[in-house]
This record gives sequence, C-alpha cells and structure tokens, in this order.
Amino acid sequence: MPRNLYLGIDPSASAARDSGYCVINDSQRIISIGKWRGFEELAHILEPFKQQICIVGIDGPLQPPHELHRCCFTSEECHHEQNNSAPGRICERLLIRRGYRCFLTSKNSFVKSWVLRCFDLKDFLSDLSCQIIEVFPYATRKILFPDLHGKKQTREFRLNLQKHLKDRGIRLPEKEKPYSHDELDALLAAVTARLVDLRQAERIGDERDGYIYIPLKISEDIITPL
Repeated sequence: MPRNLYLGIDPSASAARDSGYCVINDSQRIISIGKWRGFEELAHILEPFKQQICIVGIDGPLQPPHELHRCCFTSEECHHEQNNSAPGRICERLLIRRGYRCFLTSKNSFVKSWVLRCFDLKDFLSDLSCQIIEVFPYATRKILFPDLHGKKQTREFRLNLQKHLKDRGIRLPEKEKPYSHDELDALLAAVTARLVDLRQAERIGDERDGYIYIPLKISEDIITPL
C-alpha cells in the first residue's frame, strides 16, 4: 500500500478541549478533516489511514531546548537551566527574526500542559512508523497567502481562508458552519507536510533544539489547482 497521505495536527493543551486534524493525499485532496480530544479517539480516527501516512506535521514543539528536559515542564523543583540568555529554541528565535511571531518553549512557559501534550503526541504517533515533523501553520499561511489578514478565530477570517485555499486547489467538504481555526490550522499543517515531501519547504533551526518546517517562498503555484 503506497504511503501517499499527509497528516496535520493542531493539538490543544488537554483532552478537555478540541484539537484539529486533517489528512490530505498527494493530489492535495482532503481525505478526512475534523476534531478530536483524547489520543485514543485520534487513534480510532486514523486507523483507516495509518498504513498510508507518509509525513505527520504537528503544530507544536516536539522537544525542549537542548539544555532542558521534560521534568522542566512537570516539576517546580527541577534544577535544569538554559545557559543561553535568550529563552526558547533557536528555531523559534529564527522564526521571530523572519517576522513570524511564535511561542517560545522555555522553563517559564505559561502553557506547560500544551508543551507536554505535544511531546506526548509525538511519542503516541511513533507507531505510525513515518516521519514526524514540527510545522508552524501561522508561517505557512503568511507565506502562501500573504494578502490574508485578520484574526483566525473570527468567522470572516476563516471563510476568507477557505476561499484562498479553494483558489489554490484545496476544496474543503461543504458544511453549514465554517471550519474551526483548529481544523484549518491542521489543514495548513498537512499542506506543509506535503510540501516537505515535494522539497518545497525548508527547515529552520539546528539538530540540538530541533527544526521547524515552513514552505519555501518560490512561486505563486506552489499549490496547483486540481
């Protein structure tokens, strides 16, 4: 069975809140898109596709800064410290230098539960036996759709993003309400994973702190209509 599917995931901080997922194929047709909460629910959703998934793109940190460990996010008594005066990982700082504001993964993170859940999600998905990468849908959106502005939580913005995606050849299944920002971020994560496979993406960062993958700014037809 060919591995020609790409999975994007936008995880929330806990199973009490919705997370988004999206599966697209190598022709960028949406195979499945929706929400999930617990890891077991996600596993059930992915069961029909798991043998075909080539790359998973996760919107969130997959490892701590190289001087820190998981205990830095679980215990107030942890004594690990970053020697670098700048917080976060180098991949995050490089994104910020390029103008893509992002969350910094540090010992003082105010969303430690989300950081840990991202680490756990990577471990949970390791059974898929495919490449698992960190992506950043905000940067993907800014690169592919530079004229799109607004707050992603608003209905108007989400409808506008859906139109931009359709213009680029990605047709979301029709439904009464606009897709949530979690689902749309998951779709952008899947799009990034596909671009990585097409070698139309770059990785930012280093081996010690990990890499974040974003699309290359190469052409208007980086996504070709079906």
